[in-house]
Amino acid sequence: MIYDYATQLSVAVSSGTATTFPTGSFDLLDGNDGVPPLFGTGERLYMQFEVTTAFTIDSGSPLAQFGVAVDDAATLAASSHVLSLTAGTIAGNFVGYEASELTLGKTFHLPIPAWEDVMEATAGDWPNTTSAATLTAFHAMRYMGPIIHVPNSSEAIGFATGAIEARIIKDIAGKANAINVYPGRSKIL
Repeated sequence: MIYDYATQLSVAVSSGTATTFPTGSFDLLDGNDGVPPLFGTGERLYMQFEVTTAFTIDSGSPLAQFGVAVDDAATLAASSHVLSLTAGTIAGNFVGYEASELTLGKTFHLPIPAWEDVMEATAGDWPNTTSAATLTAFHAMRYMGPIIHVPNSSEAIGFATGAIEARIIKDIAGKANAINVYPGRSKIL
């Protein structure tokens, strides 16, 4: 597998913050056919999250999920659309990875949904219930980036440290295969 380290983004947790965003984003318009919403169509792509600073607990028993967000602005924020999140351990009413699972070098993969799989903000099936204005707004979402979400975040629950590097990859074979959290569905008998 070839990694393009020039197109990776970093995200670090912030204690007491439910969702943290990178300082930059991937510009999906750069280098494609000029239509950002065609990103991922026809071939499955993945966001790879690599723990670069081990996660440590500030208070409580926090959980972390890693996700993919898109926006029409280069700076991702609370108004960005989250396309998908990783799973993890079930703890009470929340799902996510515990600090003991987020050690230095641990790698997770998340399939990036093809644009046809993305749902509208109104919860209608895309693109069946779209208007021209909605479609124009959707086409403007040319920026993508990773997020860290702490679903059970509060003043009493949070991480003290933790950071990841995220990159878009074509396949999860090779170096990443040994630590892939999505095992293959086929086996040799």
